[in-house]
Amino acid sequence: MSYLFPLSNGTDLGVVSAGTNITITNGVVSSTGGGGATIGTWTPSIAVATAGTITITTATANYAKVGQQVTCYFDITVATRAGGANPNVLTLNGLPFASIAGTGVVGSLVVTIFANLNTSQSYVTGVIAGSSTAVPLYTIHNAEDNERLTYADVQAGATPTRLVGTISYLSAS
Repeated sequence: MSYLFPLSNGTDLGVVSAGTNITITNGVVSSTGGGGATIGTWTPSIAVATAGTITITTATANYAKVGQQVTCYFDITVATRAGGANPNVLTLNGLPFASIAGTGVVGSLVVTIFANLNTSQSYVTGVIAGSSTAVPLYTIHNAEDNERLTYADVQAGATPTRLVGTISYLSAS
């Protein structure tokens, strides 16, 4: 037995009713008054703990924010490095919005392309802590614990380190 009913009529989509600030037109659900969507660019940088500098060349650094959900994309290459001690750990800075407050991890970074690192790694990743615009960078080795990415791991010059990835987190606003 089959029943025929209109898919949508302005307030109902099948058996789902629209509430305040939600409309249904030709089967498309829209909302107003809630969190908006923005798309833009951001300016990543790499900080070296204790001492040293790393400058980067940015091919792409875009973000999309829908409500509090932020997704950042980046394609960066190490241009220069100077004055750093090899064990100094690295942090990717400059997220376009501060993350939501929390005591644990509130977002993550996944590097999908990495090239010319001076370490044997399986993955490069990172995590976002609460109330932050920074991502501590980690390498993951098969059969070993995570380790922080260090000054010694990246290189500049003729074969510079390249990192391409995505960051996903909840913003504070």
